[in-house]
Amino acid sequence: MSTSLSRRFRRAVAGTAATALAAGSLVLVAGPAQAAPSPVTDAVFAWGLSNEANNAGFAPQTANFFSAGKISNPGAGGQTLTSATTWYNGTTANWSATNGNVEIQKKTADGGYAPATWEGLKTSPTGASISPPTSNVFSDHRVTIKKGTGTADAAANDASITWDGDFTVIGYSGMTFFYVSDPTLTVDDGVGTVTATVGGYGTSMDDMTEWTSLPDTQVTLATLSGVDVTENGFTVTPAYSGVTYDSPNTPQNRTAAGWGAWPATFISAIEPTGQAAYWYTTGGSVDKNKTPLPLTVSYSSPAKVTVSDTTIPSTGEHEITVSGSGFAPALATGARPPLAGKAAGAYVVLGTVADSWKPSAGAPSTARKAITQKWAVTSADMTTIGGAAAGAIELKADGTFTTTFTVSKAAVDAAPDRLAKLGIYTYAGSGATQPLYETFTPITFEDPAPTPTVTLSNTTISSEGEHEITVSGTGFDPNAGTFGLYAGVSRQPAAWKPSEGVALNAAQFPGAAYVPKASISADGTFSTTITVDKSKVDAVATEGSYGVYTFGAHGQTVAAYETFTPITFVDPEPEPEPEPVPAVASTTAIAAPVKVVYGRGGLATVTVKSSKAVTGKVQLLDGARSLGVKGVSGGKATFVLPKTLTVGTHRLTARFTPADAKVVKASTSVRNLAVAKVSTKAAVKVTKKPTRKGAGKATVTVSGTPKANGRVTIVIKGKGIKKTVRATVRNGKVVVKLPKLKKKGTYTLTATYAGSATHTAAKKAVKVKVTH
Repeated sequence: MSTSLSRRFRRAVAGTAATALAAGSLVLVAGPAQAAPSPVTDAVFAWGLSNEANNAGFAPQTANFFSAGKISNPGAGGQTLTSATTWYNGTTANWSATNGNVEIQKKTADGGYAPATWEGLKTSPTGASISPPTSNVFSDHRVTIKKGTGTADAAANDASITWDGDFTVIGYSGMTFFYVSDPTLTVDDGVGTVTATVGGYGTSMDDMTEWTSLPDTQVTLATLSGVDVTENGFTVTPAYSGVTYDSPNTPQNRTAAGWGAWPATFISAIEPTGQAAYWYTTGGSVDKNKTPLPLTVSYSSPAKVTVSDTTIPSTGEHEITVSGSGFAPALATGARPPLAGKAAGAYVVLGTVADSWKPSAGAPSTARKAITQKWAVTSADMTTIGGAAAGAIELKADGTFTTTFTVSKAAVDAAPDRLAKLGIYTYAGSGATQPLYETFTPITFEDPAPTPTVTLSNTTISSEGEHEITVSGTGFDPNAGTFGLYAGVSRQPAAWKPSEGVALNAAQFPGAAYVPKASISADGTFSTTITVDKSKVDAVATEGSYGVYTFGAHGQTVAAYETFTPITFVDPEPEPEPEPVPAVASTTAIAAPVKVVYGRGGLATVTVKSSKAVTGKVQLLDGARSLGVKGVSGGKATFVLPKTLTVGTHRLTARFTPADAKVVKASTSVRNLAVAKVSTKAAVKVTKKPTRKGAGKATVTVSGTPKANGRVTIVIKGKGIKKTVRATVRNGKVVVKLPKLKKKGTYTLTATYAGSATHTAAKKAVKVKVTH
């Protein structure tokens, strides 16, 4: 702790002198710590993992190396990459040095790094062979992932950064590999972790033909301590020495000097790949190569400016808000009065600039023309530069500021010696030069759009029948949108505009007219006719205000085309009602299977009969649950029974609702439907026989459609031995580990599937012979 405090004190003292700025990276700043973490963008994660990950393999002609992205699945175990594009079995491969944000880099002879090549995976930086694995010569590759985002706080020694990218760690040229995805760095007061998602395929050093997909697992890839988070990153070697790992296979050697392990969650996750022992000490000849290599994280964080509105109407005056962040006061020191030797702050200017305008690039002051200028300085220096009346705004200790500007096209046009680009630009004040302060946000002017207006040939319309009216529009921009507009009658709520995020359904505008873009004249006018039918509107739109609506056609969002013109429907004088005619009865019958099997569905046909024409709808229910509503066609309505009907007896009810209850009466019918369980059969395949010294493996398959899930019990009996293994079948299959059997002989292995709410039970017995 005393060393860390001393280091920070020395850094703060040294910061009183000018600090050199490395292009594209944060600067080690002097002065007090920022009050909040600084945003980090474009962080680079660079790590070679270990020398063993860059070593030759013990299998002849093989090596350990990386690939950017996820290497393709060869589809079988024991395969090697014969080239960057082909697996040994002929399957297409995709080894690559780059993928998205990820690049595999190889150290060069001069100590730099260059993109990896397929030919360089088995050679040292000088071109020497790395074979055999005990030669202490390595290929020296590393994984780099760009565009990490998050925060860093050098004063608190904290960091939180996430990367988006995948890479593959390949052993024995592909006989075993695993994927690493999306690493996340977390550091709290110098102590932290690197976590990531690990996945891949399982195999065995004893049986390389074994090849199973492994689930993605969140793991700790590295444990960090003594991290010195600076303004531009850090380098640290992850923990290893003295870290324990209890392997279910190869035990850890804890007697040799420097014994240790990578994090347990990581090794445990890759244990099924067969290469776990390459990440902890086992007493082998390459143990010394397994220790983690230094991990480097570097990043840059230039200042940012946000402008509330960058497209301004060309008429009138308009106020915009300008906010800045990343302008840490200590990053720029004044070189001339009034803030010589002090935090220089930043000029915040509304004005015009030339194509090359930045002071750090040597541009003269004539490359910048101010219309309105303000100066963001610390609160203590606002009076020094003349206060708010002279344009002073507060630059807070965390490097942020907020101010406003009044923008008008007339003022810009009147400004003398205007340059090519109009906008808000910032740069260091009082003669300081700081490229991280230099930003430019362009501003443009646009003419206000004309106000669209619609007039109707009739706004009071009979509520009965169809009526044709003329819709005339003015002020419609002929250049807006792509396809023109729709005009139609509907009922819509107050918030109805697509430009405000509402999705309009064209079916709610019966009788609408399409006005193509070509039909809108250059002066913004159009005329069309629409058919108005209140009954059709009410059938598809049940709430809101009646009126003629115009909006962008074919799903386009065009605010300039969105208008509403109200209309009023009036009822005609009622005619005398005719004498009612008694409705006739109807009968309803359900035709459906007596029994169906779970998951297979079926059909149920409802037949409706009456002495008069049958029109209307039928609802089919399973108890209180509706299975659907369908219109009657030809006296029938057919329903597809859900595959998810539960096992047991279901009471089906068909309810016929006539289109006109004054003509035909409603009717109902009921019948039962039995849903049976899926019949299953069990099968057992011993894929690896157990022995007296080692465990075995078996695959239990339970047939049936849909596929079975549930508990299965495996009982192994014989030679006075009885052992029981329990597992869970998922999607009709489960792979179980068989215990080792201490006596030679023949055993009976009985797998019993207990069944489930949807599947019958099943049992299968096979013989297993132990010979050694």
